[in-house]
Amino acid sequence: MEIKITTFNVENLFNRYAFLDTPWDDRNYEKFVQAIDLVSVASRQGDIVPYAITEIQRNNTAQAIIDSAPDILAVQEVENLYTLRIFNDKYLDNYFHQMVLIDGNDPRGIDVGLMVKRDFPCEIVNIRTHVDDGVTNRSTARDFGYLVKGGIFSRDCLEVDIKINDKILTFLVNHFKAQDRNQSSVERRRQQAEGVVKLCQRACAEGKYPIVLGDFNMDSKNPQTPNDNSLDPLLRADLLKDPFPEDTWTHYYVPEKKISRLDYILPHKDLNVISTEIIHKGLTTKCRQYTGERYPTIGQEHTEASDHCPTSIVVEV
Repeated sequence: MEIKITTFNVENLFNRYAFLDTPWDDRNYEKFVQAIDLVSVASRQGDIVPYAITEIQRNNTAQAIIDSAPDILAVQEVENLYTLRIFNDKYLDNYFHQMVLIDGNDPRGIDVGLMVKRDFPCEIVNIRTHVDDGVTNRSTARDFGYLVKGGIFSRDCLEVDIKINDKILTFLVNHFKAQDRNQSSVERRRQQAEGVVKLCQRACAEGKYPIVLGDFNMDSKNPQTPNDNSLDPLLRADLLKDPFPEDTWTHYYVPEKKISRLDYILPHKDLNVISTEIIHKGLTTKCRQYTGERYPTIGQEHTEASDHCPTSIVVEV
């Protein structure tokens, strides 16, 4: 049996709440808090992409997913489970049936999740969160928000066991600490990679087949910080393999006009990988390194599917 597995950082996918659209004199509690649609956050300053442009952008995000045709999809930078449900209903025509997401540690509220295609023959048998791993304190800070101190994972390492035929595949969905040229970030990312390897070892000891996937926020071939080997624990782990070609790239960084590989899928070494795929058609037209076809409504400002590309493998189980 062949299975298509995809990871995709969908870039700042948030809910739109009813109070943004309802006149004040017609509000009640349910209308005030209900999540009714989607918006995109344009920057770390919190400005919102105009609603009409969001429609274009999220249609392109959905098209990139449909073109990938995953049986199982890992996502990053999603606000919550309701966001996934609304996105799946409005933009994906309910392509997915089962969705898993647990709130993580990021103060911006961007989380990781897993989605399973409708009618795909499998069973989710276990879900584990690692948001509390290493946490020493949780608190709020003035003018900043919610702070987590000591936590290993910046968001979560969402661990989902899926039974397919007679095998259990353990998906470990991640969004590692971002690069900022600080040594502390390198050390945090390495700690996260080491933590995931330990979870893989445990899965293997239980007879499962781990698959580590997500946005690792570092290009092992071209690190921003000198001597950054933070991903080495994962990339050199004997029980995993990297099936992608050397020249793989999955991300375009607009400020520096730079392409890099930030997105990975590392399956268990005994799983037969039939093929790999990267879809670049949803990138902004500012990305001159990609000269192929784009979706018709892609432009330069907030109409791109994401700054990342859907990254896929096909495995035989």
